[in-house]
Amino acid sequence: MDIVGINEEEQEAIFRVVAAVLHIGNINFAKGKEVDSSVIQDDNSRFHLNTASELLECDCNNLEKALITREIVTPEEIITRTLDPESALASRDALAKTIYSRLFDWIVEKINVSIGQDPNSKQLIGVLDIYGFESFKINSFEQLCINYTNEKLQQHFNQHVFKMEQEEYTREEINWSYIEFVDNQDVLDLIEKLIALLDECSMFPRSTHETFAQKLYTTFKNNKRFVKPKLSRTDFTVVHYDIPG
Repeated sequence: MDIVGINEEEQEAIFRVVAAVLHIGNINFAKGKEVDSSVIQDDNSRFHLNTASELLECDCNNLEKALITREIVTPEEIITRTLDPESALASRDALAKTIYSRLFDWIVEKINVSIGQDPNSKQLIGVLDIYGFESFKINSFEQLCINYTNEKLQQHFNQHVFKMEQEEYTREEINWSYIEFVDNQDVLDLIEKLIALLDECSMFPRSTHETFAQKLYTTFKNNKRFVKPKLSRTDFTVVHYDIPG
């Protein structure tokens, strides 16, 4: 960090933020007295909460409130809802990841300035990792977003390596054999619409996973990539690819 121009004060701030992220990850929650509410689980979790707020130089009570409640902004008012322990854990993880992401972006920007990157340049050199898919026994919404990103990368690859190149071969009347490939654009379109509807439903205080599912059933009943199981009111399937036969 010395070499890329990050001074001692900034290095200390980096270490404080990283330590705060680690402490935030150790905060656990227990069921509160009210329905669908939560509280800091025990003294150990309280210690990590206090330490994280000290490292981030923020008010401890405000940090606690941010973890166990959720604010919904509507055109008329701001609605504050309590979170159950499971939702509070998701809120905790989202905060930790966001802080870490902001720190990472800041360090990258600092390095770019150090190596003399022209901020007005319209050209850049990037590293694109080859897409790959991950599947676990329990896949979170975050995992869906990761795999959705991989789908976008695959479409980018298909677009440039197969579609555009073969169209150019046709224009130039080059003798070649057509290469078959799977076009996943319809899957991408469906996932993007699913996420848009989820975002829309989350704006309404009385929305539940059941109302969200019913919205999906109505919207995508004629979409060949969307399947509703017969015996469920909340499940759905995205047909990622066709199985031969």
